Order: sequence, then structure tokens, then C-alpha cells
Amino acid sequence: MRLVLDVKRYHEFFWLRDIRGVNIYKCCAECFIGGRDGRVYWGTLHQPSAHIDIEVKEHPRAVAYYLCGLSAGFNWYENTHIAFVPASGEMVSVDNKNIQLTITDARRIEFESYKPEPPGYFTQKQRTCRNWIFANYINDGMLRR
Repeated sequence: MRLVLDVKRYHEFFWLRDIRGVNIYKCCAECFIGGRDGRVYWGTLHQPSAHIDIEVKEHPRAVAYYLCGLSAGFNWYENTHIAFVPASGEMVSVDNKNIQLTITDARRIEFESYKPEPPGYFTQKQRTCRNWIFANYINDGMLRR
């Protein structure tokens, strides 16, 4: 998978992870068990704009990949959340006021409308965290449907 990301507006940073497992008892990036790709983080950290062009390192145990961009001032409404899986011949394409993104040989996972209801107590912060929602999406077997 080739990921080309152009950051159009200042973000604190972006991160990319392969997801090999999840922990729904954590929040934010800590929900995901897997590898981190430092090329995305270091290439976007506190940059007014950025251009990332990389081959995504696929891990044989990864069930999905996640690109997250934390906006200026960490305004969660402006954050970027892109979940995807390898898919030969398909492409993820996003072009909005914040980013322009293409990921070749990948399919985007639309999960943001998913409403997880795991047993137990979870805070409002967790329940509104898109990372936590996607971790539950995986945990609930939705990737296989």
C-alpha cells in the first residue's frame, strides 16, 4: 500500500498504526495494539504543512491500519480518522480542507456511525473517541461482516 498525504492546514501531528489487537479499556491511541510508523509522526510533527509519500509496512498479523491527525489545539471535531485495510486494486481517497490523501491498494473502513455497547462502565470521553469506537468495531467482529 502506498500512502500519499498532503497536510493542508496545521495539525499538531499525524500518526499511523497497524492494528494487531485492541484494548477497549483504554482510550485514544492506547486502544490499538500494534506497530507505529514513525515516518508519518516525525514528518508531520508541528509542521504548517507536510507531504508524506511512503509504502506502508504491512504486518502479517495486522487486521487493519489507522491514520489519525490531531488538529491545531487538539480540537477533536477537526481531527482526521481514516481506518483502512489492504485491498488490491482499490484506493482510499480523501480531499477536504485539512488533507489530501490517497492510499493505493487499500479500502477505507467506514466505522464512525457505529454505536458500540460493550458491557461495563465507559466514560463519555471513551464513548466519543473515534479510536475507541473503531477498537470496539474490531472487537465486535464488524471487520468480518
